[in-house]
Amino acid sequence: MPRYLAYFEYDGTGFRGFQYQPGERTVQGEIERCLEKITGVRIPVTGAGRTDAGVHALAMPTHLDIERGEERLSALARILPRDIALNCWFPVHDAFNARFDAVERTYHYRIGRRRSPLKARTEYQPWLTLDTAAMDRAAGLSLGRADWKAFAKSGGGNSTWIMDVRDAGVTGDAEGWTIRITSDRFLRGVVRLWSGTLLRVGTGRLSPSVVGDILGGARAVAAGPSLPPCGLTLVEVKYERV
Repeated sequence: MPRYLAYFEYDGTGFRGFQYQPGERTVQGEIERCLEKITGVRIPVTGAGRTDAGVHALAMPTHLDIERGEERLSALARILPRDIALNCWFPVHDAFNARFDAVERTYHYRIGRRRSPLKARTEYQPWLTLDTAAMDRAAGLSLGRADWKAFAKSGGGNSTWIMDVRDAGVTGDAEGWTIRITSDRFLRGVVRLWSGTLLRVGTGRLSPSVVGDILGGARAVAAGPSLPPCGLTLVEVKYERV
């Protein structure tokens, strides 16, 4: 059966995450429900990741096996709920896996400078003044391979806690701050805990060196707090070949 790679954008506010959960509204569940309306059968989809409840995606790669793919995916794009969009799709080789073939993922965490009801679903608005340069210095200490267990939530079932961070930084603009991080993989809850640590650096409560201390195994400094999911977006997933 032909395999397709489809890119979905979604507002995660109304979902219990991407991955299917019985009795819960999830992104995967809604996509599969809509596909079943079109095809008459349940077609499983596999996403590149498992975004948590309330987390958004600008481009979540997802593979699925489907006959008459062009016709049926075009129909899917028209009937998805308003908080999910299918932006593009194309055929891939039969062995392609959206999750396991991914070599790099990028997340952004957005913090607003002021209260904005129109942006409240996609940014955290703590009403703080932050030191952009200090946060960026702290983020830079995350680059390279390291054990990120201190920044991760428990319960992920990981066999290793190593992440290879290829890019990390903080930029500010007139409306707020964007925290960015690119890595080969991400542990459960790690971006929100890491972003919370950078936020504390930005307020002056912690030194920028704290990130290096935590990654180096310092036990006296706790990571976090974990920031709300509303500010977190999966921005990009890269593959060596498709």
